[in-house]
This record gives sequence, C-alpha cells and structure tokens, in this order.
Amino acid sequence: MEQSKKIANQQSVIFALIYGATYLPATWLLKHHVFSKPVSAFIAIVPIITFSIFIFKYIKAISVMDEVKQRVQLEAVVIGFSLTAMLVMLLFLLGLCDISNPAWFGYGHLVCYCWGFYFIGWFVSRKKYGV
Repeated sequence: MEQSKKIANQQSVIFALIYGATYLPATWLLKHHVFSKPVSAFIAIVPIITFSIFIFKYIKAISVMDEVKQRVQLEAVVIGFSLTAMLVMLLFLLGLCDISNPAWFGYGHLVCYCWGFYFIGWFVSRKKYGV
C-alpha cells in the first residue's frame, strides 16, 4: 500500500511538471503569433489536455492519502478557490469602474494567482494541522 501511495504521488508531480512544460511554451508561442490560427488552436488545447491528466493523477494521489493529508489538500483547494473567486469579483467590479489593469490581472495571470492562492491555502492548512 505504501508503494502505491508513493507511485501516485510521483505521478501527480510528474504530470504537474509536464503541464508546466506544455503551458509555458504554449503561452509564449501564442503570445508571439508564431503559427497560423488552426495550429495555434491545437497548441492552445495541448496544455488543457496535460492539465486534465494532472488533475486526474492529483485526485488519485489524494485518494490514497491519510485523512489528515486529505483534509489539508481539501482546505488548500477551498482557500485557493475562495481567494480566486474574490479576485475575479474584484477585477469585474474594477472593470465596471474602468480601473482595471489587464497588464497585471489578465487571463494569463489568473493561472499564476490560482496556483499562488492554492499554495497559500496549503501552507495555512499545514500549519493548522501540524503536518
């Protein structure tokens, strides 16, 4: 059982790295308009597929964790989602006032903020449970 936990954990980390390795180049290629529209659409879909596989492996890794670690992960996701929802609401309301700045809070930046908010939640929850 311990070996399957380790393998599930390693797989989720590997697919997280694969996702990052596809997302960053795809972002750069799409930003610089290197390819035609059909090829660009394909490039845009590749990180979505790798992210889907990562999420599947991540959920599988969580399912073999003990209850405390599962609770830490759940709270990290809830905190991250809540902070992301607040940021999106704030950006929407600021956009209605014509005060938003897409250079700092564009769609591409939201991915980074989501990951940052998840890790904030993860650190808070780990400290709370002493894991």
